[in-house]
Amino acid sequence: MHFRTYPRIPFYEQIKDNQPFHTDTGRMHAYSDIPEAIEYGENFIVHREGPEATPYLPNVIVSANPYIRPDDYGIPASARHWDDRTVRNIKMPWHNVKNTQNFLWQKGFQFYCLTPKTRHRVHSGWSNVDWHMLYDSNFGDPYRLDKRAPCVGEHQLHINPKAARDLGINDGDYVYVDANPADRPYIGAKPDEFFYRVSRCMLRVKYNHAYPYNIVMMKHAPYIATEKSVRAHETRPDGRALSENTGYQANLRYGSQQSITRNWHMPMHQTDTLFHKAKAYMGFLFGGEADNHAINTVPKETLVRVSKAEDGGMGGVGIWQPATTGFTPDNESNFMKEYLAGNLTTVKS
Repeated sequence: MHFRTYPRIPFYEQIKDNQPFHTDTGRMHAYSDIPEAIEYGENFIVHREGPEATPYLPNVIVSANPYIRPDDYGIPASARHWDDRTVRNIKMPWHNVKNTQNFLWQKGFQFYCLTPKTRHRVHSGWSNVDWHMLYDSNFGDPYRLDKRAPCVGEHQLHINPKAARDLGINDGDYVYVDANPADRPYIGAKPDEFFYRVSRCMLRVKYNHAYPYNIVMMKHAPYIATEKSVRAHETRPDGRALSENTGYQANLRYGSQQSITRNWHMPMHQTDTLFHKAKAYMGFLFGGEADNHAINTVPKETLVRVSKAEDGGMGGVGIWQPATTGFTPDNESNFMKEYLAGNLTTVKS
């Protein structure tokens, strides 16, 4: 937000106009003497592993600095409850951290699931508009030829093709995406409950080489499956997930992105002494701020397990037809490979 100089000269006001730096002391410093920062082990610039999305010990402070001395509150490194893992402060040097292992990773939850916003919706806004549903994914079909589709569009999960093939998953298949069963899709969930079927995330897979092996992505905030939308999907002759008497149109057959994500109440974000930049103007504040640090927002990092649910072919038989055309990622025909290599055009000098 500094436009006075071009090319930009960092700290122009501080150097030329003797203005203080935009910090709580007016000086530039790399040490914080806020009591909470010392207590949480964040008085120096440090890296924490995520509370969940890491193959190593969750939420560990990676440092060998002797002046970082957090209070661990007596919570052992073996603690597995999500609240314990969020507030626990354990400091380790990297050569120790790299030998630890996340208990969820050991259980097969080895995909980091990203849930970014999409350009086609604002949160759930416009998720019920046919055109948006048609071009929001690779599975838009105005005719709904496959009656398994919840509506004219379908939510999707992007996955690295090799990772999918290693799991026996073809491009276009339906998959289940499961997170830590201790609290997701809800606490106390039992597989034989109707609501478990409602809330367990199922969606289509799309091969995408843009994502590394252990990364999957589904877009944020479609209209989730509900009890009424699931009953409609399972009983209506046309199979639409259109809730009776309300007109609520779900974008998934079962579950949603919210089946697997959760927020993490990071301690430093909840302090009255937290100094930070305002989110909508050039100003600086003390304390938490709604939407920046509130407990209903980011980070929503999560580890998931992906497993095949149904074939992607029409009616649940065989391979999704577009994946057999030779024009889709990781299923390219020889012609398509020649095209991608630039061999279909000859230039004469």
